[in-house]
Amino acid sequence: MEKCCSNCGGMMQYLGDDKIQLGQAGLLLGHLSNLWHGALYVEIWECPECGKLDFYRGEGPREEEGHMAQTVCPNCGTKHDLDDPKCPRCGAKNPNI
Repeated sequence: MEKCCSNCGGMMQYLGDDKIQLGQAGLLLGHLSNLWHGALYVEIWECPECGKLDFYRGEGPREEEGHMAQTVCPNCGTKHDLDDPKCPRCGAKNPNI
């Protein structure tokens, strides 16, 4: 899926998936209160032209019973096991590891 930068119109590059911590820091408990808020799984995209980052809600890795969670190679789009260090098709590094 291709995405255009809303800032400069350049083509966005997929950087990978990650979790963003929800919640806010408090004066008394510091970051401890964040444990109750959980995390949001997101796709991260970057514009190489202007450096703008975009975040899109992701689904996160799903493990089906008896099957390894899958990921999609950002380079060639091949679906492979989440714990593969490299894409089996093009050899690109797995950004999830």
